[in-house]
Amino acid sequence: MNNLIALAQVIGSGLSNQNCYLSLQQVGYEVGTFWAYRGDSKSGIWCSERDWAAGIETQLSSSTVPDDLIPTMVAALFSVVNIPFVRDINIKGEACSLPSDIYPVVQCDGYQFVLVGFSATWIKHLTMGWESYFAPQIRVKVPLVVGYLTHTQPVFDGEGVWLKEGHDPNLGTAILWWEKPVASVQYQAENTWSVTNLYASYSLSDDVSYVQIATLDISLQDLYQLENNYSFEAELSCEVQSKLISNNACVAKGDLLVSPDGVVFYADKDHIT
Repeated sequence: MNNLIALAQVIGSGLSNQNCYLSLQQVGYEVGTFWAYRGDSKSGIWCSERDWAAGIETQLSSSTVPDDLIPTMVAALFSVVNIPFVRDINIKGEACSLPSDIYPVVQCDGYQFVLVGFSATWIKHLTMGWESYFAPQIRVKVPLVVGYLTHTQPVFDGEGVWLKEGHDPNLGTAILWWEKPVASVQYQAENTWSVTNLYASYSLSDDVSYVQIATLDISLQDLYQLENNYSFEAELSCEVQSKLISNNACVAKGDLLVSPDGVVFYADKDHIT
C-alpha cells in the first residue's frame, strides 16, 4: 500500500492507449500465473487463469495453447503495454496466487492482466504518451486517528501516554492515516470533511503506533488530491472504543483524556493484548 497514492497520482482516473486501458482496481484473491520482470520475483505481470484463457482465445480461437507457442502468446498478449518492456518479461511463468488488494490493471479486448510491484515512476515511464480516461472510482477505507506514539511500553505498564499530533475528536478533528499522517481533517456536516493541514511527505519508523477512533470510506481520487481547504465526502464508521494499532493489529483499547496541553491515551487493562 505504500506506493498506492503515488500510483494514483500517475494513473489518475485512468490511462488509455488505443484499445488498451490502465486503471487502479480492486483485485480479489485468484489463482493465476506470474511472469517476472528481468528476473525480479517481486515485479512483473500477473494474469488469472480465466483471463489467460480468454486472451489466448482472442489470438487462437482456442482456450489452450501448445507449450512451444507460449512465448509467442506472452509477447502477443502483454506487448499492448510496451514492446521493449515485454521483451524483458521472463517467458517462463510460475503459478502464483495474487493477494486481494488494489493494483494497476490493464484491460484489453476480452482479457486483463495486473502490473505487480512497479513503482509510480516506472509506470509513468511505461505509459508516456497515453491519454486520460474515466474509469470507475476506487474507494478505500482509511483509519481516522487522534494521534500516534513511538513507544508503547508505557501503555502496557498501565500508564497514560501523550500522543504526538494529538487531535480532539470532540471538536470533530482527527488525522487521516495512510501508513503515516496524511492530513488533519475537520468534520463539516453529512459526511462532508475539509482538510485543515496537509502533512509533509516523510516516512516514520517501523515502531510507530496510532490510536484509531474511526474509519473513513473515501475515494482514492480524493485521497491523492488532498490539499489545504480541500472538501470531500466520506462515510464515517466509528469504533466502539479507541484502539491502539501497532503493526496493523489492535494491541490495546482504552480511553482518551483531552486537555489544553494535548491528548492522552489510557489503556483499559482488560483490553491489552
